[in-house]
Amino acid sequence: MAVELKYGDSGSLTIEIPTEAILVDFSTPRGTPLDDPSAAVAAAVSTPLEFPRLQDATIPGDRIVLAVDRGVPQMPAVVAGVIHTLIDGGVQPRNLEIVLAASVDESSDDPLSDLSDLIRPEIQVSRHDAYDRESLAYLAASKDAHPIYFNRKLADADVVLPISTLRLDQALGYSGVHSGLYPTFADDATQKRYRAPSSSDWSAHRRRRCEEAEEAAWALGVQFTIQVAPGPGNSLLHVLAGDSQAVAKRGQELCVAAWFHEPPRRADLVIAAIEGGPDQQTWENFGRALFAATQAVTENGSIALCTSLRSRPGAALQRLAGMRDYESLLHELRRERSIDAIPAALLAESLERYQVFLLSDLDEESVEDLGVAHVGSGEQLERLSRQFNSCIVLGNAQHAFLAAPPE
Repeated sequence: MAVELKYGDSGSLTIEIPTEAILVDFSTPRGTPLDDPSAAVAAAVSTPLEFPRLQDATIPGDRIVLAVDRGVPQMPAVVAGVIHTLIDGGVQPRNLEIVLAASVDESSDDPLSDLSDLIRPEIQVSRHDAYDRESLAYLAASKDAHPIYFNRKLADADVVLPISTLRLDQALGYSGVHSGLYPTFADDATQKRYRAPSSSDWSAHRRRRCEEAEEAAWALGVQFTIQVAPGPGNSLLHVLAGDSQAVAKRGQELCVAAWFHEPPRRADLVIAAIEGGPDQQTWENFGRALFAATQAVTENGSIALCTSLRSRPGAALQRLAGMRDYESLLHELRRERSIDAIPAALLAESLERYQVFLLSDLDEESVEDLGVAHVGSGEQLERLSRQFNSCIVLGNAQHAFLAAPPE
C-alpha cells in the first residue's frame, strides 16, 4: 500500500508499506482548509463568540496592540484580517502596533506583508525580549505569589488582542488559550518555570499553569482572544474570536474533530511527520510530535519522525550526547530550564522504552549524538517500515494526538 506523507515546507514521501501492516493511516486531518484565511478572520472578529463585535469594543484613540504568538499558520493573512476589520471600523493605522513573540527563527514571516503600502508604514512592529527588564511591566502577583510581568507595550495598551494557535488539551506543554499570551510575553524567570519538564508531567501541574495564565490575562485586562485551528502544513481549518472561555470551549471541540485520533490498538512502528515551514520545524514541535507518537506505540516499539528540522539542539538536548544512563539524565533534565528542556526530557524518557529514528536536515553525527537513529532518505524509511508487523502513519503530528487503548 502506497502512503504519501508530507513533511517540511514541501517535502513528500511515498512509502510502500505492506497492506496487512498498516493499522491506520492518519496522514491528513479531518476537515477542509480555508480558502481565504484573511476573510475568515474578518468574519470571526465581526461575529465573535459571546462578545461584542471587535469594532464595537474599541473607541476612537485607543492604542491597540496585537500580541502574535510564534508558529501561527498564515500569520500575515491573520494579522491583515484583524487590521482591515479595525480600520474599516474607524481605527487609525497609527494607533495599531504588533508585538511578535520571541522566536528561534528571527526570519519568520513579515506580519505586514499582506497589507497595502499605504498602511504598512503606519504600524509599528517589535519583538518581545524576555531578558530586557526595561521593556517589562509588573502588573500583580499570582495567587501562588509569582510576580506577573508583561511586555510593557501590552501593559500600556488600551486594548490587547492575542493571536495564537489552538491545540488539543492533551498537547505537550499546552497551557490553554492564554498560553500564547503568558508566559509568551512575560519575563524570562516565568518562561523558565513553564519550561520545567515537571510542568508537563502531572495533571495538577498542568492545571495550575493554565490557571496562572488565566490570572495573568485577567490582570492584563484581556477577555477577547483570536485563535486559529491549524490545518495540514501552513493552512487553517477554522478561526475563532471572542470571549476567551467561549473560544476555548469551541476550540477544543474543533481540535478534537480534526486532530484527535483513536487507533484500534498500538502499533510496533509509528511514523509521524511535521509538515510546515521553518516556524513549524522546531524542537518544541519535535517534542509534540514525539509525545503524540508515544501514545500509540507498543513497548519496545519504534518511532520515526519525518521533519525538515535544521536548528541545532539546545542546551538540554545536548546533554543527551554520549549519555546512555537515561534515568540519571532524566533526573538532571527535570532541573533544566532551557527552551528545549521539555522535549529533551521526553526524548530521554522515550529512548529508555523505544527506538527513535529521525529524518531531518541535520547531519548524521548531530542526530546520533542524541541517541537517535539517523534516517537519510525515504527509501531508508520504507525499508524500516517493512521490518514491522503493524504501523500507524500520523501526519502533522505536532497538532495531533493518538489515544490508543492500553496494551
